[in-house]
Amino acid sequence: MKYAKHALFAGALLLSGVSKAENVNFYNYSYGFSYQALSVNDINEGTELDMQVDDIAHSIGIYYKGEPRSFYQFAIGLDYVYIEDDNPFSEDVKNAVTGEKLSRESSVTGTSIYGELGLILKDHLVENLTIGVLGGYRYNNISRSIFRCSSCEEQELDNFKSSSYIKPFIEYQFTRRIHVQFGYSHYFNDEGFENSIGLHISFMSL
Repeated sequence: MKYAKHALFAGALLLSGVSKAENVNFYNYSYGFSYQALSVNDINEGTELDMQVDDIAHSIGIYYKGEPRSFYQFAIGLDYVYIEDDNPFSEDVKNAVTGEKLSRESSVTGTSIYGELGLILKDHLVENLTIGVLGGYRYNNISRSIFRCSSCEEQELDNFKSSSYIKPFIEYQFTRRIHVQFGYSHYFNDEGFENSIGLHISFMSL
């Protein structure tokens, strides 16, 4: 009788685990790729502190998104950022393998890490359509440097301040395995990124 009770208890736990696993479907938790076009706001433009970069930055990245409940969503992501350098510097570098010497120009690149959380409304207007507003924070680390040259000059662009932002978005689930989000972000800092439009494509589940 004792072993029968243990077996029933174990079976109940197993069924409970299966039930919970079925509730965590693909649409609730996913991974994906993202692209963003960000406008650059350089308040020191025309002065000696001018960053001398293009007005538009581009970022590609990966992210993880979750919807633990039907009324809110969160996401965390990591981006690689590229901006056209309007005033590059050059250095002579040596190829470590061939020994060949050549002149290479700097570029403006970096990384951004962000997290966001907010409220959503699902399926009330169109089936499989989600609308929502997220609040987030973006940490930026961007510099002017020469790619793959550890001994070359590097200029930290501190004007790309990290910033909080707000992002209204729409999202559509095309299939069980693919859903696409289009959003607009407005940043609350006076320097660095001003606003952006972004595309997030989810295609993998836990």
